[in-house]
Formats: sequence, C-alpha cells, structure tokens
Amino acid sequence: MNNPERYVQYPGYGYDENGGRRRGPGVGGWIAIGILVVFLISIFSVVGSCVSTYNKMIDMEEDVNLAFANVQNVMQSRIEKIPDLVKVADESAKHLETIYEDIAAGRSALGACSTPEELDAANAQLTENINQFLAVVESYPTITASQQYSDLMTSIEGAANRILVAREDYNVAVSNYNRTVRRFPGSLLANIFGFEEMEEFAADEAANNSSIVDFGD
Repeated sequence: MNNPERYVQYPGYGYDENGGRRRGPGVGGWIAIGILVVFLISIFSVVGSCVSTYNKMIDMEEDVNLAFANVQNVMQSRIEKIPDLVKVADESAKHLETIYEDIAAGRSALGACSTPEELDAANAQLTENINQFLAVVESYPTITASQQYSDLMTSIEGAANRILVAREDYNVAVSNYNRTVRRFPGSLLANIFGFEEMEEFAADEAANNSSIVDFGD
C-alpha cells in the first residue's frame, strides 16, 4: 500500500484513499477559489453600487434643472398678465409706456438667468416695475373697479404665491442632490465626473419679495 507521507501535495492536487496522487483542488485550492469568488462578488457589488449612484445623481441633477425651469416659468407667467392690464388701463397708457418697456426688458433678463441669485435679482426688479405699474393704474378708480381688472389682479397675486411654492420645490430638489454629492460613494463619483453642489434660493425674503404691494382700499 502506498504511504501518503511519501507524496508531496502540490497545488491543485489531492490524494485518493490509497494515498495516490489525484488531480483536483485540494484544501488550499478550494480556499483560493473561495477567496476569488468573494473578491469577484465584492468587485461586482462595488461597481453596481457606483453605477447606481451615478445614475441617481444624473436623475437628481435633471430634477433640479426641471425645478429651476419651473421657477422661471411661474415668474414669467406673472409677467404675461401685464399686457392685458395695459389694455384695461388704456386711458393711462402714456403714463405706463416707460414702465411697460422696463417690464418687457426684465422678462428677457429673467429667461437668461442661470443661477438662483440671478433669478431672484431679476424677479425683484420685475416686482418693483410691476408695483410701479400698478401704482399708476390704482389712480384710476374706473379701471380698478372693473371685473376684468379684478380678475387679472387675482391671477397676478396667485402667480406670486406659486413663485414661492416653486422656489421651495427647487430648494428641496437641490438639498437632496447636494446630500448625494457630498456622501460616499457619491462624493467620489462627483469628483471624478464633475458633479458639483448647487445653489439654493436664499431664505431672505427681503431680498426676494415676489408679492404685489397692497395699496389698501
């Protein structure tokens, strides 16, 4: 009978019941295979997590861009009511011509804004122009007493409220995106692929007054 002690065990070989050498993984071979399998599973897991996080950041970036566009659209919707007010205030049109030109220029500036700070500044200037416009119109009781004027004012004030809601929605989207960019593994991927933190709208309402002035009764 063969003595197993006479044989040196080589990697990838084991012994049969008679002590003869046979092909196949021995204990060391199985351990190596197990380590390799665990390593590959870990690699696939890390890669899968990175791909998932990258796609998530792309989706969240698009959500932020959409929210920003919604803020612009709501701000512009308020301006679109002004031409109708001009028609209603026809008898005071010559007093409003300069202000209306400023509003038209402000609308173009609003569409060119690319950051919350720029958008807030443009909207604040437009709000001032609109308030000047309405201050002139308010001096004509026959105009302000009309149902058409009342309906337009309700629409403009509603747009001002929607601006505040749209700003809040944008800030929520930015907050979620920024947290993903700052946390691991998002922070690592952000550095690699150029994802940067985004700016929220400032909470200072004095710097961003979207409401229409109250002229009283």
